[in-house]
Amino acid sequence: MRESENLPATVRRPRATPPATIRIKGIQGNIVSFGSPGPGDAEWRNQLNTAFGTVSNEFVDMALHHLERAARMPGEGASDMAVNGAIAMIAAFAPKNEMEAALALQAACAHMAAMAVMARIGGAGGGPQRLPGLASAAAKLLRAYCTQVETHRRLRGGGEQNIRVEHVHVHEGGQAIVGAVNTRSREVER
Repeated sequence: MRESENLPATVRRPRATPPATIRIKGIQGNIVSFGSPGPGDAEWRNQLNTAFGTVSNEFVDMALHHLERAARMPGEGASDMAVNGAIAMIAAFAPKNEMEAALALQAACAHMAAMAVMARIGGAGGGPQRLPGLASAAAKLLRAYCTQVETHRRLRGGGEQNIRVEHVHVHEGGQAIVGAVNTRSREVER
C-alpha cells in the first residue's frame, strides 16, 4: 500500500492541472449551448471527458445540461461560474467511469440545490411561515449529499468496516482480550 492511500479524508493532494471549465455560448429556447473558454475545442473536450471519467462526448453534454439546470437560482438564468464550480466538484471525485461520474453529478446537483435553498432561508424567501419547509428541504438535500459522498468513499475504499470498542467492563470471573482480533487469520488456519 502506498503511503498516500492511507491518508485521512481531510488531507488532499494538490491537482496537477485545474479542472476543465465551460463558457455558455448561448441559449436558444430553453436549451443552453456550451463552448470552450479558450481556443482549443478538441483539447477542451478531452479535459471535460477526463473530468467526467468518460470517453463519451454525449455523456459530458448530458451532464453539463443537468448541471446547468441545477445551478440556476430561482428566477435567474444559467451561470458559467456555477457550472464551472460544479465541474470542479465532480473533478475532485476523480470518477473512473460513467457510473462514478453519475454519482459525482448527483452530489454536485444536490449540493447546489441545498445551497440555493439555504440562500432562500437567509434571504427570508417566502416569509417566516416558509422557514420550516425550507429548513427541512435543505436538511434533506444535505443528507443526500453526505450519503452520496459516503457512497463514493465506500466504492473507492472497498466498504470495509472497522469496529473499535472504547470501554469494556469485565466482571469477576469473566475474560477479556486486549488487542486486535483478526477473524480472517482463524479462517486461514483451518
